[in-house]
Parts: sequence; C-alpha cells; structure tokens
Amino acid sequence: MHYTTYSCFMQSNERRIRLGVAIREERVRQHLSQEKFAYMIGSDQSYVSRLERGEYNLKFDHLCEIADALNLDVSELLNR
Repeated sequence: MHYTTYSCFMQSNERRIRLGVAIREERVRQHLSQEKFAYMIGSDQSYVSRLERGEYNLKFDHLCEIADALNLDVSELLNR
C-alpha cells in the first residue's frame, strides 16, 4: 500500500474510533444500554457494539439518526 493511502486509511480509522467513543460516552452518560439505544436507532445490540468500536463507516443520514436519538447535533458528536 502506498504511504499516502496508508496514512489516509489510518486517519479515517482513527476518526471512526473517535466517533465511536463519542457515541459510547454519550450513550453511557444518558444511562442507555446498548440494547435500548439499538432499539432507538432501529438496529441491534451487536451493531451498536461494532459502531462504538469504530468498525463502521457511517453514512451521513445514519449519523443524523444517531445524533437525533442522543438529542445532539451531529457537530457535537464530531467535535468530541
């Protein structure tokens, strides 16, 4: 893999992990279980678990649904 491509991949992966951590921290702050949060976003617990570990590259629409479920603006999740 070319260095620039690898660098971009790592940055993208790190951003997904940071976003997952922000989602997890807010979910926990609001005393929501993964199961309850999954229900709120129309998904299942295993999806939330992988999401919080940064394993998904979210589409913007789904990111908006997640932010809405947490009563946040998307920018609040992205800027943590």
